[in-house]
Amino acid sequence: MKRKNMTLAVPLAAVAVLAAAYPASAWYFGRQIEAAHAELDAQLAALPYLKLIRHDYERGVFDASETLTVEFSPLFRMPVVPPAPARPPADGATPEAPQAQPAAPAPAPFPPLRVTFKTAVRHGPFPDFSAFAAGSATTVVEFDEAIQKMVLEAFGGKPAAEIRTLYDFSGGGRGTIASPPFKLVLPGRTEGSTATLSGDGLEMTVDFTRRMERYSMQGSAPRFELADPDGPRLALAGLSFEARQQRVFTDEPLLYAGSQRIALAGLTVAPGQADGQAKGPAIALKGLQYDEQTAADGEFIDLTVRSGAAGVRVGEQDYGPAAYDFSVKHLHARKLMALYRDIMALYAKPPETLQDQQQLLQAVAPMKDKFVGLLLDAPVLSIDRIAFRLPEGEAKLSASVRLAEAKAEDFANPLMLVRKLDAAAEVVMPSTLAVKLAGGKAESEEAAREEAERKVDAFVRRGYATLENGMLKSRLSFKGGQLHINDQLFNPMDMAAQAPQEEAEQ
Repeated sequence: MKRKNMTLAVPLAAVAVLAAAYPASAWYFGRQIEAAHAELDAQLAALPYLKLIRHDYERGVFDASETLTVEFSPLFRMPVVPPAPARPPADGATPEAPQAQPAAPAPAPFPPLRVTFKTAVRHGPFPDFSAFAAGSATTVVEFDEAIQKMVLEAFGGKPAAEIRTLYDFSGGGRGTIASPPFKLVLPGRTEGSTATLSGDGLEMTVDFTRRMERYSMQGSAPRFELADPDGPRLALAGLSFEARQQRVFTDEPLLYAGSQRIALAGLTVAPGQADGQAKGPAIALKGLQYDEQTAADGEFIDLTVRSGAAGVRVGEQDYGPAAYDFSVKHLHARKLMALYRDIMALYAKPPETLQDQQQLLQAVAPMKDKFVGLLLDAPVLSIDRIAFRLPEGEAKLSASVRLAEAKAEDFANPLMLVRKLDAAAEVVMPSTLAVKLAGGKAESEEAAREEAERKVDAFVRRGYATLENGMLKSRLSFKGGQLHINDQLFNPMDMAAQAPQEEAEQ
């Protein structure tokens, strides 16, 4: 009997220990989650275009609740309320002698946009006994009463977005964001008409480490459409995006390096109608891509962007495939962020400040020294490739520019800055396109074409361009205040002086 009692005592003691340890574990994990929320909320509140209105966090042993309300800068106001309908004529008024009516009040803007995040947290190690984790959270997004009513109508009574987060034991976790299909009715272009903005929802997943030092993100949205019976119809299909980012400096929470990619299967713009006729050409883009790479090297970062579209159709003409690639290299990261914070601070100012030229100049004046300091490190801005197809063939352009050995005092003298410019470009285009661009005024279209052909031929004869297989190619460089074209010093005065002689020879 004694042995049996001892056999029972061991598991009972283990259960007792676990029962006592579980609240302690839940309390510990709850405190860890609260600290993580506090860090992220502080970063959010530090954004100059946001104002923290309310932040409540109530933590218990096994769960917690958080309410966070932020207000956006006045620049992010919602559209104005449509004007009230015209009032009926007053009693005794006739068409011949209408009585004067008070003017309708001017449309009143919505108050500043406020967004509230309500989060219910469950502490680990077995939150809601559905997972083994440090905790879980569910967040819903709400707006002020007037906007919330519009949102509920648009989303069929569902929240605009629901966020679910599962926290791991290292301080990171995974969040999923889901937004249901919606249809929002907006004022149309003409009185009494309405437009609709609709979509088939959005899904996104974010994996993050402690303090958001690293994160990866991916998401998709099948369709968005803006339709106006009196205007164009815009439709986006097959949106997808992904990113992998790592914070560059521990004390600079908004600066990340890594990759971002956005793809769009198609974008179409159908023009509106007027008297049964289209107001413009239809536009259809397909296979759009935006690929961004940011690399950090000590105190400097390099930004490279590759973007383009497989098809670019405007009316009956297809200009695709098209590409626009650019890069900015050797940017001093901390100087860039100091300038960025000043620019973002403009969003916290009243809209009147940015609408008044004098006030705007006063607001941006302190940024001048920071911008100059950024340029003194000689960053290189490059258009790595612009390419598109025309009826005459494919045209390409690449260019780069930087300031070489510039000093702060050079910015007080534009002529000194010109001598510090170091720029280069390369142009490739069909010769038939060059002829069109070189065309001038003449008595007839044929005479204008012949004049343009002479200009292009003269440009080639002087060695400023080469012509091969119908493609015109030219390299330009500007350095030390001198312009070279195809490695030849370009003097516009000499070119003008030679033009009459060349025409006479022809």
